[in-house]
Amino acid sequence: MSNDSVTREKLMREVDASWSELQNFIASLSEDQLTRPTDAAGWTAKDHIIHLAMWEKAALALLEGKSKRETLNIPLEVWEQDDDPINAVLQERYHNMPLAEVMQMLRQNHELMLKKLQSMTEADLQRPYRDFQPQSTDETPIIRYAMWDTEHHYREHIPWMAAIVEKAQGDRQ
Repeated sequence: MSNDSVTREKLMREVDASWSELQNFIASLSEDQLTRPTDAAGWTAKDHIIHLAMWEKAALALLEGKSKRETLNIPLEVWEQDDDPINAVLQERYHNMPLAEVMQMLRQNHELMLKKLQSMTEADLQRPYRDFQPQSTDETPIIRYAMWDTEHHYREHIPWMAAIVEKAQGDRQ
């Protein structure tokens, strides 16, 4: 995580901006583009969207001092591995969820996250991760995790979704 100073104001501004970017990108795609083409791992753009929704739900759990693993209902033996097995469980679990439900879950989880962030003070957000997860010794301010699990995450997935759609368009030509 970057050493740049992150403030509550910057976090909220970046979350709003990146959320708009994500929503504009999703709105530019058809239902077919969101649900049919896949990448080499079998992920659709819709799978990326539910991934974002579920990790935002986990981030909210973190801010509420709850277990991210339990919130995502991931078996401990999977959780103790790296992110790829966790993400594979989530992708398999939600792959067949209708697009409308995926979009509803994304909006709902985002609204809950925003509400939580808006309720937190600058001092709350500068507290260390270990204050929110007592089993941890991580001294990183929680605001950095909040930024990573929202705005950084949205912006990370947009190009991956775009690549899926672009490859499918190229394959049709």
